[in-house]
Amino acid sequence: MASWPELFLALRFLRPRRTFVSIITLLSWLGVVAGVLVLIVVQSVMRGFEDELTRKVIGFQSHLTVAGQSPLPDPAGLLQVIREEQGVVGATGSVLGPVLAETRGRISTPRIKGWDAATAPSVLPLPDCLVSGSWSPGPDQVVVGSEWAKLNRAELGAEVNLLAPQQFKDVIASKGAGAVPKKIPLPRTFRVVGIFTTGMFEYDSEYLITDLATAQELYAVPNEVHGIAIRLVDPAQAGEIANRLRAKLGPGIRVLTWMDHNQRLFAAVAVERRVMSFLLFFVMAVAALGLSGTLITVTVQRAKSIGILAAIGATPRQIATLFTMYGVVVGILGSLAGVAGAWVVLVNRNGLSHGIGRLTGQDLFPAEIYHFSGLPARYDVGVFVGVAMAGLALSVLAALVPAWVASHSEPAANLRRS
Repeated sequence: MASWPELFLALRFLRPRRTFVSIITLLSWLGVVAGVLVLIVVQSVMRGFEDELTRKVIGFQSHLTVAGQSPLPDPAGLLQVIREEQGVVGATGSVLGPVLAETRGRISTPRIKGWDAATAPSVLPLPDCLVSGSWSPGPDQVVVGSEWAKLNRAELGAEVNLLAPQQFKDVIASKGAGAVPKKIPLPRTFRVVGIFTTGMFEYDSEYLITDLATAQELYAVPNEVHGIAIRLVDPAQAGEIANRLRAKLGPGIRVLTWMDHNQRLFAAVAVERRVMSFLLFFVMAVAALGLSGTLITVTVQRAKSIGILAAIGATPRQIATLFTMYGVVVGILGSLAGVAGAWVVLVNRNGLSHGIGRLTGQDLFPAEIYHFSGLPARYDVGVFVGVAMAGLALSVLAALVPAWVASHSEPAANLRRS
């Protein structure tokens, strides 16, 4: 400490003395701790949301989707061209659209998805998400999402009556004299043979899986598909491969990436993370203002000590450094405690959220809004270090004004103070 007298004196000033100033100093330190802790937790959780959202979207959706203005004819020829593209590991035709479903007297409008048992597993690993029953979608069998099954009381073996929008055309009778009424279609009955869970509420609550031929029959598109789902070796190259496929397949055919399908969702999460971080940054700013007020009080309380230091030869720069070191010490201790506290909170985040939910009687993170059954988080060293450095920087900045005031005070006036 002999070579760092300013640090020695700063630590001495920080020593508790059972005074009001000591209480204010403790509260200022707790403000820095709270600001660092909350900002790290928010950043980590929001980044975890983005990562988990990306993982689930990539896991359930295809990396690329080829579609047209109308159902695609000759899907076999298109599939051959697509599979020859470098970076493509799988491709499958699909029929996807809304249907009117009735089960146990409940009406819902889920989406039916045609599943090609020969090619679909190379694109969508949905059988790995099966939680009960068997993965055997067929002409009279469907595999349903767990949330949809729960909402509609559709356990294994339950009957589901489906009616596709295409069939409603037959409901409208022809107009004019002598017109022959069209046939009125009857719903088609399916039996639930399996239930899957992807962990993504939107998918688990909306999708029913049947075989491709049945979906084509429901939508009256024999030998055609609504789109072609493609899986890539590297999802990050989706944009580059999409451009090459657009050039190969020609006009009239769209090639959309998984990012295009979920652009609004990811943009909303990114904006929410930035806004929350911006607002919570002011928690640390308020803590820094509190620290600045504490240091101004310390300069008044320690006026006699400051006068003595000036009288024995301390320069204004050394006095300013003393109070700056005061802020540095509070900033370092507050940032370290905030980082440690954030780590503890993140490790126990799900238990804490459930506990708070039980106390308040409210679900803090409802699955239908956030799409996750648990609270995700990303442990990013850059976030921990960056927020800790921001807390330290604000503490140092808060100490500059009191340090300048103390270094420019008159030694004689300070010595006259009791």
